[in-house]
Parts: sequence; structure tokens; C-alpha cells
Amino acid sequence: MSVRVLFVRHGETVWNQENRWQGQADVPLSEVGREQAWRLAQRLRAERRSVRVIYASDLQRALQTAEILRDALGVPVIPEVGWREMDIGTWSGLTTAEVIARHAAEWERLRAGEDLPRGGGETFAQFQGRLLRCVERLIERHAGEQVVVVTHGGAVRALLLHCRGLDVSQFRQIDKIGNTGLSEVTFSATGEAVIHSVNDTNHLDGLPLFGEAVDA
Repeated sequence: MSVRVLFVRHGETVWNQENRWQGQADVPLSEVGREQAWRLAQRLRAERRSVRVIYASDLQRALQTAEILRDALGVPVIPEVGWREMDIGTWSGLTTAEVIARHAAEWERLRAGEDLPRGGGETFAQFQGRLLRCVERLIERHAGEQVVVVTHGGAVRALLLHCRGLDVSQFRQIDKIGNTGLSEVTFSATGEAVIHSVNDTNHLDGLPLFGEAVDA
């Protein structure tokens, strides 16, 4: 028995507008982010998705997005710490230009392929491993069902990287995920994955769309 997972990146935040690395900083949705989440919620309701439950990162931007989906779909929201974005330590709140200026040596080593703890936080391998443990729990709990996971851009990209059988050093081969971008994956009982869609933002119809800053 397989589980179909609808991975959703949270709606926009002010830090997204400013291209600041968020990591595990608890930044709330902007008004545009709430509108993006509402539009996705209306889309999923119109498509009559038979969703069993919504899991969400416990950070505000993801949890607020999940709650807007909950109100439209009428299913419970379960916050889980494991779905958080990568811990990027001292990089949190900085723009990419500021990261490069303050952590030049670390940045160059990362770009050369070393998997260092970003800003003293997590390595990519640690981050991806944490997410895959969350996926394993979904497979155990929801065989034969469809669930939504509201998480973060870096998290979705890390999971898609795994699903495509790519090494962590190939992270930048996975396209960035937009706010409320929808990516659908079916996982078999043995963990094999089939990707159905990536970063579907048709519901936004002209609303602002910001990429994911984490790219190192």
C-alpha cells in the first residue's frame, strides 16, 4: 500500500520578499502569503481532494498556511518539528550577499561540494535524513491514503532530490520551489517514490512568487 503526499511550501513572508534566509526563524505569513494559501485551499477543495490529514512544520509560516487549508478541507492539522526548514544557524535573517560577505570561506567550500553545517546548524545530509524519517512515519500511518504536508522550500527540494536518486551534492539541480507551490509524490511501502508534479502554482494566477533562498 502506498501513500500519496501533497507537499506544499508555505505562503510568502516579508523575509521572502527581502530574499532573507529564514531557516528555523519563526517568521509569520505576509498578507500576500495568506492570500496565496487561501487560493491553494480553494483549489484543493474544488478538486475534491480526499485528504486524510494535514501535517505541518510547527513554524508559523507553515502552520498558518496549514490552518487556512484546514478551514477549506475540514481535516485536522498535526504540527511536527521534523518538517521544519534546515537549521542554518547564524545565516538566519541574512541575505545571500550578506552570507557571502560574512562567511566567504564557508560559502566557497559549500559551493565546491563539501557538506558543512550551514551557519553552524545542520549539514544537508542531516537535514535530508530528518525529513526522510518523517516520510517513513507517513508510510507507516497512512497506507492507502492521501495527506498534505505543509513544509518549506528547502525541505521539498531535499525530498525531491532523494526521490530522483541524486546525491546531496546535486542539490542545486532541483529547481527552487515557489510560495504555496504544490508537489505530489507517491511513496510505496518500501519507500520507492513516483513524482507526479513539482512546484505547481497554477492557483496563484498572477500573484507574486518568490523563490527559495536556501541554495548552498
